[in-house]
Amino acid sequence: MEMQCHHPVVPEHLTSELPAPPLILPGNKGLLLLLAEYEALRRRFNADRAAVVEVLVNDLGED
Repeated sequence: MEMQCHHPVVPEHLTSELPAPPLILPGNKGLLLLLAEYEALRRRFNADRAAVVEVLVNDLGED
């Protein structure tokens, strides 16, 4: 009897690179917008990483 190993499917947005945000730096407003976008992405990536860890940990417990 063959044993199959089922691994969780990792969403593409977790493995593909994101392009750099457009540079809108005519003054401080552009810099603040860039920093705000970076902070939003950083929070999203941290949430995604935590979700991946949870999926992988839970998957290991099901073997």
